[in-house]
Amino acid sequence: MENWIGIDIGGTDMKFAVFNREAEIVRHGSVPTPQGDAGVRIPEAVEAVLASLLGRYPNSSGVGISTAGVVHPDSGEIVFSGPTLPGYRGTNLKRVVEDRFGLPANVLNDVNAAAQGERWKGAARGVDHFFCVTIGTGIGGALFSEGKLVLGPHFRAGEIGHSLYEKGSGTTYEQRASMSALLRRAADELPGFSGSGRELFARAGEGDAACRRLLDGWTEEIARGLAEIVLLADPEVIVVGGGVSEQKELLLEPIRGHLSAYLPEGFCRTSLKPAELGNRAALYGVIYPYFIREMERSNDGAQLG
Repeated sequence: MENWIGIDIGGTDMKFAVFNREAEIVRHGSVPTPQGDAGVRIPEAVEAVLASLLGRYPNSSGVGISTAGVVHPDSGEIVFSGPTLPGYRGTNLKRVVEDRFGLPANVLNDVNAAAQGERWKGAARGVDHFFCVTIGTGIGGALFSEGKLVLGPHFRAGEIGHSLYEKGSGTTYEQRASMSALLRRAADELPGFSGSGRELFARAGEGDAACRRLLDGWTEEIARGLAEIVLLADPEVIVVGGGVSEQKELLLEPIRGHLSAYLPEGFCRTSLKPAELGNRAALYGVIYPYFIREMERSNDGAQLG
């Protein structure tokens, strides 16, 4: 049976999945993402994962990879990466896979891949104009317009995390509104706290006033950035992803409440939705092109018949 392999390179874990012809996941797992010297160690880790999976699924027909950084859509080269991935710029995972294994490879920016997955199988099904924002270690964004992913002429469209720079504090949007920023504030403001975002939401739900104040300020920071998206892109939907999206309305309700303060009265027609695919969104997104090609091939065969 024909299969496709998806790999999602995260800051902590490298997730992988094997999909069958019905786009069902038949195997899913993860390995730690290697730290340091990303241009060498990440390709080595990708090769190791693929060698193991292809030993068990030799009929795999293609590989999709999602990764942080700005990715050239044709060559698969990382044309820009931040300081968290030293030595990553210039890495070409597409060439690594095709040269080593002889399989076609599709490489996408991780948030673009997540947005594509959510449009195919998740919260943005049937929506042609939407923005996907992921909140985690940083903040990433991706724009779909007229049913197509908008990359921009330099492939940098949607990089909302670098916006809203404040000269006084020297911080960007993601440095104030990411999950990392929330946990830093919690460590500073809540004596003895060293937990997770999930714990903060749980304590707020139990009536902890300090946690409620902290989350209220943090969701207001998120709303500031989403207001810019509404003003610039006018999406039908903003899909909010990342691990925190599991909080669903506990996260989105206060964001909606703050959003109106940053927009003219009666202006916003955009709805907010939590992502539905969780940490598998990018895995679906990177193998989606193979299923489109299969559908086109099947349609061509039916017309010839």
